[in-house]
Amino acid sequence: MLYILYIMSLNYINCYNRTSMQIENKPTNHHTIASYFARTHINNMVYQGASEQHILAKAGLTPAQLQQLKSRVSPAQLASIIDSCWRVNGDEFLGLTEHKVKRGMFALLAGRLISCKTLEEVLLHASDFYHLTGDQLQFDIKKSGTYVFCSLNINFEKKRIDGTPNSLLTELLLLIFHRFASWLIGELIPLNKVCVQHIKPAHHEEYRLMFPCRCEFEHKQNGLVFDAKYLRFPVVQNADSVSVYLDQVPLQWLRKQSYYDTYSAKVIRVLENAVLEKETHLDSVASTLNMSARTLRRKLIAEGCRFQQLKDNMRRDKAINLFEQDELTIAQIGLAIGFTELATFSRAFKHWTGVSPSTYRRYRS
Repeated sequence: MLYILYIMSLNYINCYNRTSMQIENKPTNHHTIASYFARTHINNMVYQGASEQHILAKAGLTPAQLQQLKSRVSPAQLASIIDSCWRVNGDEFLGLTEHKVKRGMFALLAGRLISCKTLEEVLLHASDFYHLTGDQLQFDIKKSGTYVFCSLNINFEKKRIDGTPNSLLTELLLLIFHRFASWLIGELIPLNKVCVQHIKPAHHEEYRLMFPCRCEFEHKQNGLVFDAKYLRFPVVQNADSVSVYLDQVPLQWLRKQSYYDTYSAKVIRVLENAVLEKETHLDSVASTLNMSARTLRRKLIAEGCRFQQLKDNMRRDKAINLFEQDELTIAQIGLAIGFTELATFSRAFKHWTGVSPSTYRRYRS
């Protein structure tokens, strides 16, 4: 789920000595996620009897922060919301299917999968497991030439009247499938395509952060397509590592993934490691990657993204994380992400999030 989603870990926050207060320079592992997911999960749980105030307080959020459609949340905040949802109804499928899949089912499956030898054995075992536990999820693996299509077809509840979209569960299950399978073999599985049955949603831009591949909407099945060679990869995790992994679920599924095979990922890493503003210009980034700006632009377009959008996303997420440092002024945060003029930073931030920096800071309090 978008939870995605991308989305965009920050390696280091740059120090700027142009002001009297120095910005803390430490490693970070934070990207941001569209608040759509937080709002939709919370609305789903309120429909099922949960306390919105309690869920928000536990996640460290205020109602005002979620009012703006373009606002963002951290992976930890979304993980807290999903965990609260699980605790409310004890259902790993969020109350969106005909019957519950009781909490703890994934942990039971994970503990069994580490005894598998290869990814193919993992997928076959997982398919059998969910078929035995009920008809809420039909999980099938089909090979076609050099590719494999893993389909996830869900038996959704048909009597829902609150408007929670089925895509909420579809996105989450596809995300879990891809990231947990990759973790088991210790190798991030490059995706060729992601297919979903629902129509293209308003938050479809988050899919680039969740799944770095093309997406087909209104497909007859939900599923992921990837190179069949990964089926032969061995499982490298063990009982100790899976125990640590499960302690960090669902946050494990929402953290940024490193897609080293894409040019967009390479650009993001260069931008994150840049110290000077001039190092974030297209020509400079292209030079770092040993190609011309024209070639880099063409390769990014082929992946469905643009250089300026990647740069804006990186700046947006870095600014949002810097707001956690209450001692910083808005001007200092703007300087830290490359804006020498406060007014220019304010306009950009409002374009990214829907609110001005001062309003965003007020919403957090």
